[in-house]
Amino acid sequence: MLSRVEGDLTQDPDEKLWLFRPTKPESGGLRREFVLMPSPTLEDMLQTIRVSAVPVEFEMTGRVFIYRGRNFLLPELAPPIVRFDARADTTPPAKTETRVAPSGEAKFVPPTGKANTGASDDAAEDAAVEDIEKRLEERIGRAPTRRIPESPSAANAEAKRNTTTTASAPVASGERLTLRRGRLLRDPQAGSWRFVPEQFTGNGDGSMEILPCLLLEQLERAARESDAPPVTLMSGTVLAFEGRNFLLPTSFRRAREGRGLGG
Repeated sequence: MLSRVEGDLTQDPDEKLWLFRPTKPESGGLRREFVLMPSPTLEDMLQTIRVSAVPVEFEMTGRVFIYRGRNFLLPELAPPIVRFDARADTTPPAKTETRVAPSGEAKFVPPTGKANTGASDDAAEDAAVEDIEKRLEERIGRAPTRRIPESPSAANAEAKRNTTTTASAPVASGERLTLRRGRLLRDPQAGSWRFVPEQFTGNGDGSMEILPCLLLEQLERAARESDAPPVTLMSGTVLAFEGRNFLLPTSFRRAREGRGLGG
């Protein structure tokens, strides 16, 4: 578990994975890297980087998973770090006409024709703080506790009540699967493993890529021991990222055996 660790975000040029690197090195000078797992928080971080003209750091809180000897991080909260007391040689001078920040230029640049007074600077800082607080409130609201409905009628009723579901993702981020029956399949193009629920009642592709963790290693072993794609009863949490669904498994059992395996 990482809690409020400052660091930056970079993309691996070969694997195209996003990496989080803590700013403060560990003992011995080692600067550990964590592969970021797809999630709404990562989507927000990438959006912040895209609208910022300067390097952005984040204060990261999230869960660490291990898969094939590599560290993976599921970000849960990562507000951008806004430094108003930065040195003059690292940021534009205070009286520069244009100042770009992750929350948007309009919140930081004084209106044209008005002097850049201390009061306007205070207003800009207040606006930035309010923007960060808004992001935190939005993040807290991204974790619904409703379970995925099993029947078409229940799915229709749930869709009418749900106002926070990602428009392009078949299943809302934060939804729970509980012993959902489905098959485990290998994606031949990406090389990843996908869970395909039976009796899927949503729109689009109902399959979900399984996120890397020790439980995925157990699923892979179960698949290798089967002549056909194994039927499993899967439990876990659904996450949405850029219109696609991913599954963080918490437990599964083979439908034909009835023996539970926990992760």
